[in-house]
Amino acid sequence: MSRRVSTVLWMLAALVACSAPQPSNDPAPPSTALATPASTRLFVTATDVPATPTPFSTTIIERYTVRNGDTLSGISARLDVAMEDLMRLNNIANPNSLKIGQVLKFTTPVTLAAPADKLLPDSQVVYSPAYASFDVAAFANQFNGHLAAYREKVEGEWLTGPQIIQLVSERFSVGPRVLLAVLEFQSGWITNPALTQNQIAYPMGLIDSTRQGLFFQMSWAANHLNEGYYGKLTGRLAAYKFKDRLRARVAPTINPGTAAVQNLLALTATWDAWQNQIGSDGFIATYRKLFGDPYANAIEPLIPPNLEQPTLRLPWNEGEMWYYTGGPHSAWGDLASWSAADFTPNDIAGSGSCLASKKWAIAAAPGKVLRAERGRVIVSLNNGDFQGNGWTLLYLHMASAGRVNVGARVNTGDRIGHPSCEGGNADASHLHFARLYNGQWMGAESLPLVLSGWTITPLDQDYEGKMTRGAETREACNCRDDAKNGIVADGNTK
Repeated sequence: MSRRVSTVLWMLAALVACSAPQPSNDPAPPSTALATPASTRLFVTATDVPATPTPFSTTIIERYTVRNGDTLSGISARLDVAMEDLMRLNNIANPNSLKIGQVLKFTTPVTLAAPADKLLPDSQVVYSPAYASFDVAAFANQFNGHLAAYREKVEGEWLTGPQIIQLVSERFSVGPRVLLAVLEFQSGWITNPALTQNQIAYPMGLIDSTRQGLFFQMSWAANHLNEGYYGKLTGRLAAYKFKDRLRARVAPTINPGTAAVQNLLALTATWDAWQNQIGSDGFIATYRKLFGDPYANAIEPLIPPNLEQPTLRLPWNEGEMWYYTGGPHSAWGDLASWSAADFTPNDIAGSGSCLASKKWAIAAAPGKVLRAERGRVIVSLNNGDFQGNGWTLLYLHMASAGRVNVGARVNTGDRIGHPSCEGGNADASHLHFARLYNGQWMGAESLPLVLSGWTITPLDQDYEGKMTRGAETREACNCRDDAKNGIVADGNTK
């Protein structure tokens, strides 16, 4: 998964190893096995905004990642930035010296400022304890709307509309109430039984023939809710981008949950229309009509001050060498916090090998298995029955054969499953490992991921990163280099 974008200009990239979901493919999470994806996304870094910007006139720094076939002149034309400015800002002496994966900075003026009015608490936007007793199907069935009667084939299985909402909520860890409210606001799916063809095909208002149907539209929406939420939380999102290509600076005082909704709505609206959408008669009026006061069951703070990670061990057996092939990156989709890391067993030949490993991924801590489907295993460390409560671990790309069963209680070191390519976009078998607390993806950029005393920290790009323990250091790498990224589990659990 990935440090990708905080603006949302989609430019398709060459797919290598594990990458972000492409519009026509399964929108399951990307994660890297043996290569770092060469993306062509743009993102904004809030720390690059001047400390005291003029309210309605400032400049932000964006970044473009070079892909195969790019030239500096072509990038200049595509971004509408003078080639001389690109060369100056990026200290490029030779315009023919670009490399795939190289990150170029460029400046973009922002002349609008988004309002700071709070829309939703964070605990309504992520799949938090506020949803422990919420039943999507029961809610939808109260209305004679299109959602309750809807059916769609998803990954080879027929699902109802409520089942699709539930699946997207769990995978992206986004609250179903906010998804349902946006669905009703954009297309009336909850209460209206007679929709237009466009409302049925594009319920989120994203007119894209490669993303038709509820599953793809809701997955896209959840991904961009996460973009706004974690972009605000980490400081990577400085401006929203609108359908009319205008941009507005994110208000520095809003909470991540509000940034999530504002960001999603901006993608399919003009600046003028968006201001009405985020006003008192817009989205929030629809939310209140469906669910009442969003603060009635808010959990604040969602993440306690001074939260510490529980003790976790490396998730493979003692004496085995695995390779650190993907540094911190998005846990699901490509726009959440950098909460996941990738590890490849030493019996995987390399990129392109999707045969399930004979090695076992094992439990990093004791807990109860809540989900085991489509390569995804979710383990609750408090032995509860709800994914969004307390500490939860994600083990992704676990092969169906031999995988742990739902409801099983595992101890540290018990078998979880065999690394494979199941459950997402991957071109080599590996384990993708991530953490949640109260439904929020816990990024290594905010709370270091520690496994058997190895501390995982990110670098400037997603998928890049280091692991350190004492004087030892390993670097995430698209390689199998014992000294560079090989790690032998030694039984140390601290």
